[in-house]
Amino acid sequence: MTVPSLSFSLAVGTLSLAVVLGAPASAAPPEPATVVETFHATLLQVMKDAKTLGYEGRYRALAPAIEKAFHLRSMSRMVAGRRNWKRFTAAEKDDFASAFSDLVVATYAYRFDGYSGQSFRVLETASLRPGTSLVKTRIDGTQQIRPRRRNTKLNYLVRRFDDGWRAIDIYLKGSISEVTIKRSEYSTILRKRGVKGLVKEIRKKVASLKAEDGMKPAPPPRDRNS
Repeated sequence: MTVPSLSFSLAVGTLSLAVVLGAPASAAPPEPATVVETFHATLLQVMKDAKTLGYEGRYRALAPAIEKAFHLRSMSRMVAGRRNWKRFTAAEKDDFASAFSDLVVATYAYRFDGYSGQSFRVLETASLRPGTSLVKTRIDGTQQIRPRRRNTKLNYLVRRFDDGWRAIDIYLKGSISEVTIKRSEYSTILRKRGVKGLVKEIRKKVASLKAEDGMKPAPPPRDRNS
C-alpha cells in the first residue's frame, strides 16, 4: 500500500475545507418570533396606510401576509372541532377552510384600520413542547386610541410544520383563545344547520365587516406636532 505524501494529504485537506466553507448553507426557516415580527411589520405598515388603502386595499395587503404567518387550514380544523372535521367531506373541508380564512383576513382588515403611534413588541418566546412555542407580544400605544385601555397583550401559539413555523391560535389580552371562542360560537350552528349553514353565516359576516367599515366615521386629523 502506498502511503500518501504529506503534501498530498495537506492538499486534500485544504480542498475539503474549501468545499465545506464555500458550499452555500441552506436557508434556515424563520424562528417563531421572526414569523410574528415579519407579520407585525406588514400589519403596522397597513395601519399607517389604512385610509389610503381603504378596506379592500388592506384586505389585499394582509391576505398574503396572513397566509404566510398562519396555518389557516389547521386553525379551521381546530375551530370546527376534531369530531366535526372528521365528518366533513373533502369539499366541505375546503369550503369551510376557505370561508374561515376569508374571515380571518377580513377581521384584521376591519380592526386595524388606522394608526395613532402604536408599535408591536415581541416580549419573549416560551417553548411549550417540541415543535410548539408561545410568542408573547404587546401592542404599545393603544391607550392613545382608548384612554382607559392599557397596552394590549397579544400572544401567538406557533407550531413547526414541514414548511416552517406558523401560528395556529391567537390569545387576545394574552389569555383568551380566538380559536376557542370561534369553536364555541360555531358549535350550535354546526349542530343545527350543518357545515353549509355555518359557511353561509361566515360569508355573511365577512360581507358585513366590509359594509360596516364603509360606515365608520372619519377619524379626527392627527396633530403633526404630537
